[in-house]
Amino acid sequence: MKNNKQLNAYNTGLLQGKAYAVLYEKLEVPLSKYNISIPEWKLLGQVFESERIKLSDLADILRYDPPMVTKLVKNLEKKGLLKRTPDPNDVRAKIVTPTANGKKLILKIEPFAKNAIANVLKGVTRTELETYLKVLNKMVQNSKR
Repeated sequence: MKNNKQLNAYNTGLLQGKAYAVLYEKLEVPLSKYNISIPEWKLLGQVFESERIKLSDLADILRYDPPMVTKLVKNLEKKGLLKRTPDPNDVRAKIVTPTANGKKLILKIEPFAKNAIANVLKGVTRTELETYLKVLNKMVQNSKR
């Protein structure tokens, strides 16, 4: 860092916001080619990873409010990428699973998304990236306390 000015809370927040905006911009183009938004992609990725997950758990993981998650799930369901079924253990809950098309899409998009992110991370070593991810994870864990 050039000086302690960057350690100010407002500069730290500003820099984090700029980094997020850059990643968002770089991911938006490859995702739009597949008619999927970044929030839809993040949600679909979590469903793909878990294979079956409650709507309420998706809301917690993504830190979206439940109506937003329901809206995203409905959109992805209309696109044939997700399927909702009743939770046999809780009549109020729904379980979300990826469809075969949803799984194919995630696998198809992932290389493009990784490439977009790699372009932003040019010059960043693996160690620096691992440290950055550890810091982000700690920030998230600390927010749960």
